[in-house]
Amino acid sequence: MVQKQYSCDHVVPVEQEPRHHLVIANEFVRAFAVEIAPLDRTLCHHHTHDYLMYVAGDAQIVSAPRDGEPKTHTCRDGDCEISPAGLVHVVENLRGAKFRNLLVELLPAVGELQRGSDPTMKVGNGVVEAIFEEGQISVWSLELEPRAQAEADGPAIFATPYGERLFPEDPGDNAHNMGWIAADRRGLLRSQLERPLRAIVFQLGRAQEQPVSVRKRAGEPIRSLRAHAKEPD
Repeated sequence: MVQKQYSCDHVVPVEQEPRHHLVIANEFVRAFAVEIAPLDRTLCHHHTHDYLMYVAGDAQIVSAPRDGEPKTHTCRDGDCEISPAGLVHVVENLRGAKFRNLLVELLPAVGELQRGSDPTMKVGNGVVEAIFEEGQISVWSLELEPRAQAEADGPAIFATPYGERLFPEDPGDNAHNMGWIAADRRGLLRSQLERPLRAIVFQLGRAQEQPVSVRKRAGEPIRSLRAHAKEPD
């Protein structure tokens, strides 16, 4: 069997790699919606900052680092992984469906952020799961019932990587509907759909207190809280 060749003779920064779509950029983070077509591969690109990758949908990929052997990875929907700065690689999608992920770069100033005293998600008519915690980022999965809503304290990024929309107002024309919730602000996430919706929230900064003992194993939910909408006044 002939081994595939992955060239890194020419390297581009991640923001210039055409399958990485920069959606949010501020002094704390850069967030990308990544989409690799079936059987396609990226350009060789350089990650200059630590980053978290959230996988949206099952996938099988090859990651071919410039200074190492290509490795095949089977990804599960909801997998999360932190990678250190400096990685230079090519990524190839081995399957006949798009490989989608959300990539959150952690810039040096993220260390100045601090989460609120109650960083747990609050949902009405839905389920929230804390799925990942490491360093200065935690990841929550929200399953919202039709026309439900949730509250998320900043600093945080919300995203709907499965094709739905949040908020009554369209926050922009982008592939994955991502938005920024500033520190000391609370974002109200509303579903306008007549079917269940799944959203992902990335909370950032140092936690004042850790409400749950989070296992770091990617893709393994550690807590599920079922909450119901408040009764009308």
